Amino acid sequence: DRETQRLFTTSKGKRVDVTSSREALNGYQKGLCFYCFRPISISSGDDTLADVDHFFPHKLKRWGVASPINGIWNLVLACSDCNRGKDGKFDLLPEMIPLLKRLEKRNNFFAGSHHPLRETIISQTGTGVGPRHDFLQSVFSDASEHILGKWLPEAQGPEAF
Repeated sequence: DRETQRLFTTSKGKRVDVTSSREALNGYQKGLCFYCFRPISISSGDDTLADVDHFFPHKLKRWGVASPINGIWNLVLACSDCNRGKDGKFDLLPEMIPLLKRLEKRNNFFAGSHHPLRETIISQTGTGVGPRHDFLQSVFSDASEHILGKWLPEAQGPEAF
């Protein structure tokens, strides 16, 4: 919704607002794009307002890959250039190294913390580091069967997480 700057997706024919995860995700990302480390904001109206991006593209839902596709395990904050800019990710698959490794590190951080997202990450991806690793590797492998293009942005700042 361009007017309210909210991102919706559909679930069982109903729109689901995934922008509500901005604040929780930003606690880990420290005001930086997940992909390129450019500064982002979570305040509506800011020019650098972060997009809530599906790490594994939403279009994988049609093949039953990356379920639950709207799970917090699969959502990251991205600058508009990385998410939908001229050389943005769109429906491409992020490179395994370093981006999938970064997602795994982020999910393990939440699972090992007292953060409110902890239980959700664990229930969606596995109870331990090994099962979570296997889950992401399996999703990446399945996704690679449907999406051939890989994507890796140029860093816009030093790696921060």
